[in-house]
Amino acid sequence: MKLKDIVKFQFKRVNPFPGLVIDADTWRDAHNYSRDQQRLHNLVFHQVGIIEGLEVTSNEPPDLSVNIHPGIAVDPEGNIIIVQNIYHYQIKNRDKETVYLIIQFREVLEGPYQPPNGGQPTRIVDGYRIQERNNLPEEPYLELARIDLDPGEAVIRSAENKETPVKNEINLNFRREATKSSSQTTSAEVAAMIPEIINPKQKIVLGYVAALGENSDLHIHGLRNLAREMEMRYNWIIELEENVTLDNNIDRFTMIYLTGGKDFRLGEDKQRVLGDFLKSNGVLVAEDCSEGTPRSNNSNIYGPVYDELIDKFKLTLKPVNHGSPLLSNVNIFSEVPQGVKSGILLKGNNVIYSNNDYGCAWQGGHKGNPISRDAIRSAFEIGANIIDYAYTTKTSVRNKKLKVNE
Repeated sequence: MKLKDIVKFQFKRVNPFPGLVIDADTWRDAHNYSRDQQRLHNLVFHQVGIIEGLEVTSNEPPDLSVNIHPGIAVDPEGNIIIVQNIYHYQIKNRDKETVYLIIQFREVLEGPYQPPNGGQPTRIVDGYRIQERNNLPEEPYLELARIDLDPGEAVIRSAENKETPVKNEINLNFRREATKSSSQTTSAEVAAMIPEIINPKQKIVLGYVAALGENSDLHIHGLRNLAREMEMRYNWIIELEENVTLDNNIDRFTMIYLTGGKDFRLGEDKQRVLGDFLKSNGVLVAEDCSEGTPRSNNSNIYGPVYDELIDKFKLTLKPVNHGSPLLSNVNIFSEVPQGVKSGILLKGNNVIYSNNDYGCAWQGGHKGNPISRDAIRSAFEIGANIIDYAYTTKTSVRNKKLKVNE
């Protein structure tokens, strides 16, 4: 837990003395002291996330609903959430987009009432709210599942392959799981925590945009794999929003990953929004996909994504060479690693362009043409460097603004 989150807690106790008037405020302060102590204990000495249960499964027989199973979790404010019974949830969204199923802590007023008929409730139940959204909220929440929804198929199913769920399958890869207590932690798990201790990060929000028409899934499985790998290996908190609409509300993203095929185009509205995003120190990572194109050893052959960016934004992009922070900020490289193919990495004006096709490398290569384990590992490691660079770039401006305001 970060120091800035800890100092939000200010503990206030009741000072008892003979003749003290006990009113509602006094009672509330007395109980809030104990509640805040418990919440801070949960955050400092334990882990935020799902502790046990809360699995999301398809209905039987499958339809456009899911079942959330009993379980317990700790939310980002230290509140304990308990689901006691199976909760049947009907998906209401009828648009072709990613649906995020989340749970949030809620306080529910309950009887008995004073006076009995129409009076005030005298009890507060620690409850929860489950809702579906087309984006993730700013207020505290825990993700239970996400679904790349196509209402036309009329059913939602549990994923056959949990690692790579497809359309209308329940994706559990982005659930935040609470780790075991320190007394049960293995040496390997302690080693996995070291990067977070050395280089702690707040939430990193990634946006996925494929300019191939709505709900394209080009490289999306690879980006999901990258986000999951970063959480498991570095303990970074990654939120991935899929099929992002390039509107005026993209400043929340740390990084936007943009890809496309031969018909890649950016309209004027999208150009303007992306231009404002870059000016706010957001980082745009753009990549061409090589699947379906002839294999070439010429790393200087770019693609339609590069051509469109250079044409519309008049960018000056320079090759990333030995000594660049992108090759040393997390993982050390002597040169740009290859993805599905050996290409080039360019950087400038908060834009990173690659024709190495890391997006396909993050999902094991092209169908029928897999790549080596070493190439996959290197692709994930350069992905970590890129995300770290984007995070550092974005937060440096926020920190400067904070200092100015102070």
